[in-house]
Amino acid sequence: MSKTTSNKNAALSAGLVAVKGAANPVPDMPTRSPATEARAPKPKSKNTEPINFKMRKSFVREFKAFALERELKLNELLEECFEARKLQGENRNDKNSTY
Repeated sequence: MSKTTSNKNAALSAGLVAVKGAANPVPDMPTRSPATEARAPKPKSKNTEPINFKMRKSFVREFKAFALERELKLNELLEECFEARKLQGENRNDKNSTY
């Protein structure tokens, strides 16, 4: 038992069909705001290299939340942590430090 359906297209009036390049904006439509420098994408640094390693899910969640609270990118937080650890090692005269 197959049910047949007919493809009936609704009749379109000439006023509803737009011709490419001939459309007019709605009178009360707001204008687009100019792009600002703050919105412009930052160019990617050529001195970056991906780093991949696995961490506990709970650590990753906490690390991301910590970075978000301080408006830092994850790589920025990692770099700050590494710099702080290097200084801590130097201050403790850590002979095992290889930094």
